[in-house]
Amino acid sequence: MASSEVNAGIESNSGGESPGTPGTPGSNESDVPEEFYAFRDLICPELFRENVPRNTSALQGAGWVAEIMTTPHQGRFFDNIRMTKPCFYALVDALTSRGLLPQGQTSRVTSIEEVALFMQTVGMHKRHRDNMERFQHSLETINRRFHRVLSALCAMAPELITPPNFTEPHPRVANNPDFYPFFKVKPRSFIAVTQSHCLHHRLSSIGLRRSDGRDIGTWSPSGPTRYRSRKGRLAQNVLAICDFDMNFTYVYAGWEGSAADARVLDNAVSQDPNFPFPPIGKYYLVDAGFANYQCFLAPYRGTRYHLPEWRGQGHRYRTPQDMFNHAHSRLRNVIERCFGVLKKRFPIIQWGMPSYLQHHQVDIVIACCTLHNFIRRFSNDDIIFNEPDEDTLIDMDSFYHRGHPTNSEIEAQRTIRDSIAMQMWADKDPN
Repeated sequence: MASSEVNAGIESNSGGESPGTPGTPGSNESDVPEEFYAFRDLICPELFRENVPRNTSALQGAGWVAEIMTTPHQGRFFDNIRMTKPCFYALVDALTSRGLLPQGQTSRVTSIEEVALFMQTVGMHKRHRDNMERFQHSLETINRRFHRVLSALCAMAPELITPPNFTEPHPRVANNPDFYPFFKVKPRSFIAVTQSHCLHHRLSSIGLRRSDGRDIGTWSPSGPTRYRSRKGRLAQNVLAICDFDMNFTYVYAGWEGSAADARVLDNAVSQDPNFPFPPIGKYYLVDAGFANYQCFLAPYRGTRYHLPEWRGQGHRYRTPQDMFNHAHSRLRNVIERCFGVLKKRFPIIQWGMPSYLQHHQVDIVIACCTLHNFIRRFSNDDIIFNEPDEDTLIDMDSFYHRGHPTNSEIEAQRTIRDSIAMQMWADKDPN
């Protein structure tokens, strides 16, 4: 009985006019005093704010992407996406064909648009609010799509960041009499390059410090003391290995900026099961921040090493160690060029990522290295890669090895280094 009365009351009330709330369409405006409107506008405007659409631009995100995809000016596309059109199409196809970017039937954002959104963020250093205006989507959609592409690239990283080919010497070594056969310890040896890289602190951001003093910015919510490098900047260490084709073959990110380069390498060697150890008789070229032992060949300390130091009047070699360091520097300079290209293509690496959590910063570094390798392999006409070689200043790091090499290992590698230096010195033209 009570239930029927309630229902009847609801039905009878629904047919009549509701008095409504003052200031709403259903209210009688003539019965509302003017003081109410003054109170509403002055004290609590948020309670009665009208729902006005925000993203009303005529050029939506999909339209903007279609416009730059069809523009006849190739430079406009490259400046916005940081790669050529065929390479961009290949990237989208690689991500979608592997099921890394599944497209829902009701999704309003295509795979092409969300990859372009990601490239705008890392390649143009756009914030999410900038992309919200550019692509005319909500901030939540921009953030979710960015992290979707980020996760997809990190998932594709093991396919692109792979160990080098240790079976044959690289043509840069084999075809240059300045390097071959001196840097060929055993038949068919291969030389790769390793160095610890970091990016620097800008305002409240943490960056990964590079030993040559150039940086990449990131951010850490806690523990700033552990991330402060020897130069006073907040930093995060990244260990990278590349080959002579400027492909990253190994990336180890996430260490504190206060950690010495050699300590990061020692942890990677001892803790990471994926570290690409070279076969016996083959080795990595490393800088002076690492110990000269086992498969790591370091330069002589106390002897000039920077490439510009051999220009002009200083081109003559004074000692076998001097000659060895020059050849070592010329070969190892590829890692400097590799990181130079990475930072030029992705300004987010150069200028920082303070709005991202620390583990997302590590993912961004991995994703950028993955894109770097993808572009290197699938775009022969890339503008940034094809720029003329430039000699990069290399800082002789002051850190010494903090790992656990034995005296016999150090002595064995020292013998190899001295042997190479003496062979080069004996073979040089006396004129």
